[in-house]
Amino acid sequence: MIFQLLKNDMNGRSFSPNRLLVWGLMLLGVCLGECFLPENFQGNWLFPAANASTQEDGLGKVSMELINGTTIESSLKTIAAGGQVGGDAIPPGLNIRQVLSIKTAKKLSTIPSDKIRLGFVGGGELWIDSVSIADEKIKSVSSLGTPELPLELLRAIVWANSPLIDRKIKTPSADFDMVVVDTSSGERVVEGILEAVDLEFVRIKYKGELKKIGLGKVKAIITADLGLEKPEGATAAIQLIDGSRVVGEILELEGGVFEVGVTSGNSVPVPAGIVVSIAIKSDRLRYLSDQEPLEVQEKSIFAFQRPWKKNLSVSGNPLEIRLKDSDEIRSFKKGLGMQASSRLVFANEAGFDRFSAVAGIAAETKGRGDCQMIVRGDGIELWSERVTGGGGPLEIDVDIEGIKEVVLVVSPGAEFDLGDHANWGEARFLKTK
Repeated sequence: MIFQLLKNDMNGRSFSPNRLLVWGLMLLGVCLGECFLPENFQGNWLFPAANASTQEDGLGKVSMELINGTTIESSLKTIAAGGQVGGDAIPPGLNIRQVLSIKTAKKLSTIPSDKIRLGFVGGGELWIDSVSIADEKIKSVSSLGTPELPLELLRAIVWANSPLIDRKIKTPSADFDMVVVDTSSGERVVEGILEAVDLEFVRIKYKGELKKIGLGKVKAIITADLGLEKPEGATAAIQLIDGSRVVGEILELEGGVFEVGVTSGNSVPVPAGIVVSIAIKSDRLRYLSDQEPLEVQEKSIFAFQRPWKKNLSVSGNPLEIRLKDSDEIRSFKKGLGMQASSRLVFANEAGFDRFSAVAGIAAETKGRGDCQMIVRGDGIELWSERVTGGGGPLEIDVDIEGIKEVVLVVSPGAEFDLGDHANWGEARFLKTK
């Protein structure tokens, strides 16, 4: 009501000094009476309701890709300590280890050039505004807020990157922290024990003495590798809206906040409202392109002999299969490229119970190719189909429970081995039980 009255008064343009004072007091009363009541702190004109619902609803509406290749459009509200996923339209009993990726409605923003990069043990990184270290604790201002985290989670703080700094981060010392300093003669690395960081200085114990280095001269800090154990569960890479990325095991999602285990003893809180996507490396899935075959046999007849390839066709092109009677192409990021005649043997040591893939002739052959693609397990034929350049992709899903070795075979067809470029898109072992 008060806003309608203000609008009417503005239309009348009757603004005297006394009237302005009255309106100011009335608006102040609205704020004091409504905006700052505890029950109305969120969901009013200063604090949009969307923020409150984000906390209540977890990630909100998401698209989830499961390890079996299916996609679910749903809301994701909770993840229990045991991994059970809760939300609307989610299959009963779904565990986070059965999920391959999660995409939210949030969009990734551009990273400002003045941000500081804070790298975590395990590969995650935050883009931060400021950082301080004292009493074995890190305090920073970032999209995570201002959490106080254990210093042992830190891998590096980078103000200005360089090839030397990249090398030091990849191969940290097991004994010393390192401070990379910009000097008139180039970069210098100071080794010692990091004591503190504030807005002015980095303090490091160097050869038994405490030294102060002006922060303006510091390009990076790389901490010693303490050999901390990683969590045992599925590793997730959580992409945040500001370009930051938190890597670790999702311990739970409750009250709109993820608890992410970065090491076996330390976790980081991540608000669900700033998550763009989550990529999960599940221990219930293994792509065959991520493991080495036990045995390889390859012998061409007339075609040029090309070795099998990971995540590419035998010609080195992206893994693509043309749809049947169509110019449309189905693409795959993971998989195997083979040609006739070839045979690859893979061990099933982790007790996976399904083999899944999409088989077909590579789109690069432009309709040529005619071969037999076969899946065998411990000498038993599990799947076999003739595939042609115009036949389109074929879905494979076979039971391999109890099988020790899975063999993929490509045999020549009617045109011998000419154009027999066989793609196994998304070839993977699964644990579904």
